[in-house]
Amino acid sequence: MSVPPSTLGTQPIGAASRVAGGVFQLKLPVPFPLRFISSYLIREEDGWTVIDPGFDYPPARRVWEEAAGDLGIDLDRDLSRIIVTHLHPDHLGLAGWLEALSGAPVWMLEGEIENAGRVWTSGDAAGLEGFLRRNGMDHDTARGVASLTGREVRMPQEIFALRPGDEVSLGEGSARVIHTPGHSDYHFMLFDEGSGLLLAGDHLLLRITPNIGLWPYTAAKPLGRYLASLRSLRGLGAKTVLPGHGPLFHDLDGRIDELLAHHAERLDVIYAAFEGRPATPFEISRRVFRKDLTAHEMRFALAETLAHLEYLEDEGRAVRLAEDDVVRYAPL
Repeated sequence: MSVPPSTLGTQPIGAASRVAGGVFQLKLPVPFPLRFISSYLIREEDGWTVIDPGFDYPPARRVWEEAAGDLGIDLDRDLSRIIVTHLHPDHLGLAGWLEALSGAPVWMLEGEIENAGRVWTSGDAAGLEGFLRRNGMDHDTARGVASLTGREVRMPQEIFALRPGDEVSLGEGSARVIHTPGHSDYHFMLFDEGSGLLLAGDHLLLRITPNIGLWPYTAAKPLGRYLASLRSLRGLGAKTVLPGHGPLFHDLDGRIDELLAHHAERLDVIYAAFEGRPATPFEISRRVFRKDLTAHEMRFALAETLAHLEYLEDEGRAVRLAEDDVVRYAPL
């Protein structure tokens, strides 16, 4: 695996490239349609900081070992910090493995540490099954979908807390911690005002949109919090956005406007899917999304539909009904 001096993120999956100064992007494979996650390695005086180390499975571990060799990194002694933007397994998954190899401390936003502990140590398939059934999924489908929920993350031994507004030294500069809820409750980004670099995690992606879903473990109104967070980022002054998936980009405000317009359109699509009568969230999700979803995709489709239905209710365009322990929404 070669490491070109600067390819600005156009390298293939499994390779690393310098994207800015002492910042390298490593494209790690993931076993689902996104194909890769971008992990970022930042050269420090006392070693290397890793941001979002990837999904824990053998191909990703092999890429880490090869990339470390190409960059001259000894994973046993050269990592100084592991920073994780949020709890999802393609971001947090390899943090425990790298922590065990290197002894480097793992850092996340304060509330996300608690959420990660609940999600990845309880294995509560029964709780998820009940949630799916309350929202209209039939018994057999809900059981099959819930059975996919396992312990996909080996939790680090210890995770240290970051807080919104904290300043974190990164390479030759420092970055501010910005809480950006929506994709997860305590997702955060790192912004280096001096260089204009924005390490965006999954909050801002260029060619796709992050899943904004309502889950048993999330706080209410994730879509409302996501849209408010997007609006608050206008005028931030970022020159280069380094996302967790897809290509890096430069027009932050332009992408914010595109994402806001996308969700306005999705709200209209979901409203139209009522077809003028009450329906369960699962029924709405099956009308909005294609019919041949895998069980894995089905749960994300339902969670996203729920977040949009909740927002429609806040807008006064729908009302939530609870009858016979099954939730329905009705258009207004």
